[in-house]
Amino acid sequence: MDMLWVDTTTDEEARALDRGMWEMVGSEQPDGTFVAQAAGPAPESGEFWYDALNRIKDDPDKRYAMARRHLPLPAAWREMAVSLRMKIRKARKAKAGYEAELRELHHLAAMDSYAGYGYIQRVPYARLAAFDLSYERIGCDRLSLLGVTDCKWMRELWGEAEDQSTASELYEDMLAADIQRIKADEEQERDERSKRLFGNLYREIAEERSEPTAPPEEKRRRGFFGWLFGR
Repeated sequence: MDMLWVDTTTDEEARALDRGMWEMVGSEQPDGTFVAQAAGPAPESGEFWYDALNRIKDDPDKRYAMARRHLPLPAAWREMAVSLRMKIRKARKAKAGYEAELRELHHLAAMDSYAGYGYIQRVPYARLAAFDLSYERIGCDRLSLLGVTDCKWMRELWGEAEDQSTASELYEDMLAADIQRIKADEEQERDERSKRLFGNLYREIAEERSEPTAPPEEKRRRGFFGWLFGR
């Protein structure tokens, strides 16, 4: 089974997972055209994950599990929160306990407050999940994943928090180091792509020059870089 973001424990694992999902991979087609595309999120039973999720949206457990497989996509955080709210409302209606689900909802929102997509997917889940992001320390008012009703439920069970903050503030120095690391990694990856691009270009040019001139009626099919640069 492919690694999920929730399985990552190191910076390199998170980086490799992100590159595997979003790095553009090009291929030349038989007709000489060039197609470049990223793999994107893993499909669910052959279809786009969010379409698959809509088919099971009335089952909070299945909805939660599927969304979790696609963290840290922004929609995945939201869908997990929705599934937990469904369970909390059902428990409240039945006058049953729901503190475990509420704690999980709070922790989910607190982790989400560390960084936006573009950075958070390159932070290993294990490190993020180990942060001290308790309600008493971080509160709920500044967590964008939570709504007014969520905070109302939390205050009913836990009272007022000692502070209102975010993970990005509490771990400001760590976040700054993560952003610096990620930007350096991305610059290195851009350099690698450029070297591959121009390395292939120079190879095609050399091959063209080394081949005997073809008769005018036997036009040579252009390779990708001939197509790209009009050669």
